[in-house]
Amino acid sequence: MPTTNPPDTAAVPAQDLPSITPELTYRTVDADTVLHFGRSPAEDLELLRYLRDVTSHAVRLRWRLAGLPCFPLHTHVHLVAPSGGVDADSAAHAMSWTAGYRYGSFFYRRGPGFVSIKDVRPESEDARLTIDEGADHFLAMAEAATVDDLAPEARDLVDTVAEAGLLLRVDQRLLVLPYRLRHWPVPYLAI
Repeated sequence: MPTTNPPDTAAVPAQDLPSITPELTYRTVDADTVLHFGRSPAEDLELLRYLRDVTSHAVRLRWRLAGLPCFPLHTHVHLVAPSGGVDADSAAHAMSWTAGYRYGSFFYRRGPGFVSIKDVRPESEDARLTIDEGADHFLAMAEAATVDDLAPEARDLVDTVAEAGLLLRVDQRLLVLPYRLRHWPVPYLAI
C-alpha cells in the first residue's frame, strides 16, 4: 500500500509569514499555520529567524510543525515550540521541542557597550557570558541575514561566534541563535 504524505498546501514560506511588531507583544496569536521544515537548511534558517523574533517579542504563537528541522533540537529548543505536528515524525519532534522549551533559556541582553548572554537550554552546559569588546559586532550579526550584510570586522568574527555555538551558518546565510530578551518575565526569578 503506497504511503502518502500529508498535504502541505497550508505550509507558509518564510517570506510570507506575518510581520512581528511591538503591538503583538504578550499576545497569543492563533496562527492556523504549518511551518514546513527540512526542505533546505537555508529555508530552515529563515523559519528559525522568524521564531526567534516571535520569542523575542514574547508573542505566544500557536503553530504546527511539518517535516523535521535540518538542525539538531538543541539549536532551537529555546524558541517558541509548535503545538503539534502534521504526521508522526513531526509530532514526536514537536513533543520533544515542547518538553524542552522554557522562555528565557537562551537569550541576550544589550547594555551600554556590552552584551550579556545566558544559555541554560536543556542538555547543554549552563553558560553566562559578557561580550564587551566587539559587542557592536555581535549585535550587527544578530540583525544580519547574510555575511555580506556585515562590516569586514564583523565578518572576521562569524566563524568564532559559530564555533561558540551562538550562530548557525549556511553558506553566506547566518542566524544568531539567542534571541534578544525584550520583556523580563514575572516573576523575574523565572529565568
